[in-house]
Amino acid sequence: MSSGMGMRKFAMMVTVAGGLMAAGPVDAQSTAASLDARMTQVEKRLNTVERAVSRQNGGATMVQPEIGPPDATTSAAGTPASAPLADLTARIASVEGEVSGLTNRVETAEHRLQQLEADFAAYKKDTDARLRALEDGRSANPGPNVSAGPVDTPAPSKPTKPVATTPKPADIDADPARADRVAAVPKPTGADAPDKATYAYNYGYRLWKAQLYPEAEGQLEKYGTRFPKHRLVSRAQNVLGLVYLDDGKAREAAQIFYENYSKLPDGDRAPDSLLNLARALTALKRPAPDVCQVYKELGDVYGDKLSAAQKAEADKGRATYKCK
Repeated sequence: MSSGMGMRKFAMMVTVAGGLMAAGPVDAQSTAASLDARMTQVEKRLNTVERAVSRQNGGATMVQPEIGPPDATTSAAGTPASAPLADLTARIASVEGEVSGLTNRVETAEHRLQQLEADFAAYKKDTDARLRALEDGRSANPGPNVSAGPVDTPAPSKPTKPVATTPKPADIDADPARADRVAAVPKPTGADAPDKATYAYNYGYRLWKAQLYPEAEGQLEKYGTRFPKHRLVSRAQNVLGLVYLDDGKAREAAQIFYENYSKLPDGDRAPDSLLNLARALTALKRPAPDVCQVYKELGDVYGDKLSAAQKAEADKGRATYKCK
């Protein structure tokens, strides 16, 4: 504000000088009146600058500039002004130009600051929602409230081991029937296996459809490790989340769906992962606001890009949870 005070002192000096000239000839008085009007414009501009700066330092309301062209009726007429008066006129014109430029720069900076504040607020809201969903998934306690899922889940093959709902891949050798089921899953060939990465994804997908969840998990996790930049990685992560969800592991599924969306927001299965995240949170019996936040994120980010089926599923979910 020191520069603003300096400009005000200068304005005061000019005003005093104009007052001293009021006792002179009529033409000088007319010119002084013109200068006084122009100085009023300068003061208004300085007020605008000061209020804009004040807002950037913590003010609450957006200022409206008081800048306007000098009143056309204040132009002087008659004989030319004296040399000191002409010099003063030039100095005031220079100040007007500088203040006008300064005002424009401050208003431009203020507009950019408003945009940055709005962008940051949206980013913070989005990040908080994502972190909350992830933290809720990690902090949920296992128990009767988290065992249910929105889809059918195969019964555990060995009830004496409640930790696992299906046999581990290492148990296949000890389970000939399961080994036969795995062997019955056709390996991708031809157009379904143009390269190793596509083969790995398609085989993991087929294992999932055959409800061989541990084998599908291992296959898809291996795909993600070996081919993290492959074109199908978004699909593979989404399927991996579905494998966990179908296997009764809703917490792991929620984390996979969230990471697939957050890390690959432009992936072809990112919208599906948000929808599936809502399903996983439903299986975890999370409160309605958490699930509604996922549907809101889906609409805000993808909107008209959603397919008819995706929109229908989202609308059904919003209606179920009475989302606003």
